[in-house]
Amino acid sequence: MNLRIHAMKNATLFLLLILSVNFSIAQCSSAYSQATYALAHTKKSLNADNFDHQMYYAGRAIDALEKAKTLVESCGCDDAINPILDGLDNLKQAEEPADWEAGRFYAKHGYEYLQELMTKLDICTTSAASVSYETNTSTVSSTETSIVESTPTEANSSTQNSLLSQQQQLEAEKQRLMEQQRLLEEKIAKQQQLAEQARVNRQLELEKQLRLKHQAEQALFDLEENYKSLAQALGCQDALNVLNGGYAREDSALNNETLAQTKAYYLNLTTQTEQKVLGALNKCAGK
Repeated sequence: MNLRIHAMKNATLFLLLILSVNFSIAQCSSAYSQATYALAHTKKSLNADNFDHQMYYAGRAIDALEKAKTLVESCGCDDAINPILDGLDNLKQAEEPADWEAGRFYAKHGYEYLQELMTKLDICTTSAASVSYETNTSTVSSTETSIVESTPTEANSSTQNSLLSQQQQLEAEKQRLMEQQRLLEEKIAKQQQLAEQARVNRQLELEKQLRLKHQAEQALFDLEENYKSLAQALGCQDALNVLNGGYAREDSALNNETLAQTKAYYLNLTTQTEQKVLGALNKCAGK
């Protein structure tokens, strides 16, 4: 009975130790993924030929790096803290630079610190995996030694076999959980990439909508001024009465429509304006 209790305690401690080490590895692996996103966004900021894009990607890199910082603190990779802090300091200045050159300068330094961070995380994840393996081997050996020392007679051999079988089952369960964790992390990383791409695509589309909106509204305003000049020259008061502006709208209205819908809106507005003016001119011509 004492043998069974002792062995079960060892097996329990073995499983708890495995779960603790695996949690640390998982946190470091997640931190590595976030650091990879930060590195990619920083590179996009560094290579951007548009001032707005440069600041936008610097902001995305900051978000990912702050998540990596939290995960690194949880997994205990202390050597990775300093490059994260230095990277954040440079990226925050790249997000709101005085000009394009200043933004590029800070993005470049941020990129260098992130490369250093990736090296530190490589070391931490490799070391953690090694510690996990050594811990598992040491714990199994300790448990086996304890069992052997506690079974001086052949009568206890069946108990020993039973305990070894339980350890094998625990090892198999550990492998199953680690595989599930790996698959889950891959799925989460893929979802994050898709969500990030969707955000970037929407931001780029919104920028196109804003440019179209401002160009279309200015063109409609200019068109109205030309129609007014023509109506005054022709003495057509009816045409002047229908030219009353109303082309501008808030930028926030674009948040609820696509680029195609924005184009359709201004095409309809242009058509309606021309039809009103044409109707008024025809009315003047019939007088």
